[in-house]
Amino acid sequence: MHKNLELAFERLVERLKEDERCKGGWHYGSVSRGTEDIYSDYDPVFLVADKDFEQFAADAPDIFREVVDELLIFWGEDFNDAHFKNYCGLIRMGDNLHQLDFFILNADYPEGWMCKHHLKGCTKDNIIFDRSGEVAALLEKGYRTDNYIPDAIRAMDTYWFHAEMLIKYFKRKDVFKLIKNIDILFHAHIDLLLSQYDTLDWGSWESKVKYCVPEEKKDHLKEYFTQAELDSLEAAVKKCMILFRQDAEELCKEKGIGYPESISSQVISYFNKRMESVD
Repeated sequence: MHKNLELAFERLVERLKEDERCKGGWHYGSVSRGTEDIYSDYDPVFLVADKDFEQFAADAPDIFREVVDELLIFWGEDFNDAHFKNYCGLIRMGDNLHQLDFFILNADYPEGWMCKHHLKGCTKDNIIFDRSGEVAALLEKGYRTDNYIPDAIRAMDTYWFHAEMLIKYFKRKDVFKLIKNIDILFHAHIDLLLSQYDTLDWGSWESKVKYCVPEEKKDHLKEYFTQAELDSLEAAVKKCMILFRQDAEELCKEKGIGYPESISSQVISYFNKRMESVD
């Protein structure tokens, strides 16, 4: 952690200790796993009773302003609700800008998915402070969410359906429709790989790819990124379809899945034929 971010976090904790509405909190994220480095930030979760939850959330920007040199942005996630909220603060400390996250969990409704997800794997060792023992008691309950493993068949169907769809957007020279649908191919390829390799019980897809997927397969994913020009996009799609088919065939063989090879062959053949034709 940067020393200025550490100072901002220490000030925030001391300020919250003065606020009776905050029952305490614990570290989530890299700090809770012991994997933080100089570029990491904090992911604290603070526990607040239902009767105080909304007002505490409304007061949070002012609390931040009290402990930092300047609060530039206080940004809430789209998934924020009456049981769990995540705010991301962009703060200035001295000459440096930092990100300081701020999670709030409703103590009376800990069984929502986002609540359990931010309790998963956390223990007493992760406690920041605990006003009356309620934080420790909550962590002892062992709430957790299951690790979501994507459906390989769904990933393959999604991929080939949208690969064929790309043809009309190439013919129309609609670059932004191409970008949108190539992104769908990219994420279907990620789902295919994670359905086979994901062993990580935390994090979003980028962390799971980073830590679980073999380097050779990561290189396959990188091939989707190219210049937003028609020729470059066409070359990338043609290459990526072959790589996806290779990865899909390996997965199907490994898992004993009888996914029909004719689907990929027909889509690739038809794509190449249409791209060569003049309409």
